[in-house]
Amino acid sequence: MFNGPLFVVGAPRSGTKLFRDLLRQHSRIGIPIYETEYLPRHAHLASELGELSDPEAFSRFYAWVTRFMYFKYMAEDGTLIPEQTWREACRSYDVQGVFEALIRHDAEVGPDDIWGDKSPNYRAHLPLLRTLWPQARFIHIIRDARDVCLSSHKAWKKAVLRNAQRWTDEVAGCRRDGRALAQAAPGERVYHELRYEDLLQRPEAELSAVCAFLELPFEEAMTRPGRVSENLGDTRGEDRIVAGNTEKWRERMAPRQLEAVEAICGELLQDLGYPLVHPVVRPARRLSKPRMTAYQALDAAQLLRFRVKEWGWRDAVRYTVSAFESTRA
Repeated sequence: MFNGPLFVVGAPRSGTKLFRDLLRQHSRIGIPIYETEYLPRHAHLASELGELSDPEAFSRFYAWVTRFMYFKYMAEDGTLIPEQTWREACRSYDVQGVFEALIRHDAEVGPDDIWGDKSPNYRAHLPLLRTLWPQARFIHIIRDARDVCLSSHKAWKKAVLRNAQRWTDEVAGCRRDGRALAQAAPGERVYHELRYEDLLQRPEAELSAVCAFLELPFEEAMTRPGRVSENLGDTRGEDRIVAGNTEKWRERMAPRQLEAVEAICGELLQDLGYPLVHPVVRPARRLSKPRMTAYQALDAAQLLRFRVKEWGWRDAVRYTVSAFESTRA
């Protein structure tokens, strides 16, 4: 019987929050409502962090890890795990044991239930996670790149073309890693792909397929998220599946921008079954490294501005530093 870990991954603005909340409605699935994101960094630094069975080493680890934004959100909710509670809940003090103890505590997961995490950035770390947990399973939720680009620009003013390039590279990389892991374990359930648009249009069918992947019976409660999942996009404030939240690009993306995005993403979009307006460009166009770097700097400035408005300078800078560190695994 599978009882975790389950990792939900996908590009930002791809419906990962909605999907997490639908999964959380199942009586046998527990996932925290926030993204941990720090796990690959912990794995990378494990030897430097010391033997965490030692209370002093665990205290140093606790001081280090609670700088990440997951713990800020938990503290704001009044649910930050106390240091001693976390240490005493660990069945082992390696990366796996410490992380499982955190998730089982924060998601209130029973011993026979499936524990998991929804962190979009883990899409780049499937091989590492499978090495840590040979039984781990992954669900990759994918959304039309054109809507992803629009949604990211609306939420954080991120550069559309850089987002298109990142979507192409990272979705393709996650698919490649997921399929390679599945091929290395024939007969096992390892990697499952789910299109956001299919989830909106056929929630019961798609969630039934997800349950089959997890060896669980489908539960009707999964068709409603049970809470407001979105606080930034077009479905902000909704506590239900909004079936029409697709193909916004048809009305909102300028013709020249659409052509440029499809020149970058078109081949992968077509492979995923998304209709195109323009013929596939082969080889696909790529943004140059200097252009990507320039867009990255602009995106970082826009995101910092967003965080300053939300939290003030101190916490915004702290978030930026911890978010950058979490990518350095």
